[in-house]
Amino acid sequence: MTRQPRLDSLRMFDAAARHLNFRRAAEELTLTQSAVAQRVRQLEDDLGVALFVRQARGLVLTRKGQQYHRRLKPALAMIDEATRQLFAGAGPLKISVTPSFASKWLLPRLPLFRDTYPEVNLELEASERLADFFVDGVDFAIRMGRPPFGEGLQHHRLAGIGLCALCSPDYLARQGGTIDLTDLSTQTLCSDVHRLWGRFADRLPGQQEARQLRFSHTSLAIDAAVSSQGLVLAPRLLATAHLERGELVELCAFDDDQQGFYLVYPDSRQREASEVLLPWLSTQLAS
Repeated sequence: MTRQPRLDSLRMFDAAARHLNFRRAAEELTLTQSAVAQRVRQLEDDLGVALFVRQARGLVLTRKGQQYHRRLKPALAMIDEATRQLFAGAGPLKISVTPSFASKWLLPRLPLFRDTYPEVNLELEASERLADFFVDGVDFAIRMGRPPFGEGLQHHRLAGIGLCALCSPDYLARQGGTIDLTDLSTQTLCSDVHRLWGRFADRLPGQQEARQLRFSHTSLAIDAAVSSQGLVLAPRLLATAHLERGELVELCAFDDDQQGFYLVYPDSRQREASEVLLPWLSTQLAS
């Protein structure tokens, strides 16, 4: 075995083993069929064992797959019961997130969280201000940045920034179907407090002459681009839904290995992080 299997991978295997069908497993987990199939394949690679025989009409567990699932089911049930007992009668988990992350990514997925962990109550605080775990009573924070985040704090990278330049199909059509990114002087640029355009002034020249629309939050800048008011430079994670619906098109992308979206929390919240938030966030991001 090359590495320890992840909890979310085991849950996907369990669902696939019960349904003997990736599509039905994906429907149960509210994921895409490809995400479940890929993660189960990765689990097989990590274990060095074939768990399923793929057939035209579904799946068949191998002998080792049957043995593994038989032992895995009570282990997952124990984890679920431990989580229920952990939060029985407990107060809500307070999570600090930026308004843009809340509106563009987290809020649409909260019903899925409630379905998965009905016994866990979440309290969201949407603020651009950095959370003070020891003064504000915040249990977790999701922030865009890079470690370290402070003494006595744990962090887990959720996703990369994945900055991309975006615009609406209508805006692109008004530009003749193409935009010259080597000269933005005739464009309208939608930006937020992070001033991301300025970081790429050399690679995206002409910004000084371009018309500027400034907004207090990334979500507002994205919404302005959706309504064909200009170009926006934003994390792909926050624009995913708009891209999937065809409301935005991607013009170019920039990799930034130094920064990412992180779950940050004090040492005292390690258990809730490892048993609840990280498995759920990892599953959602995998989809």
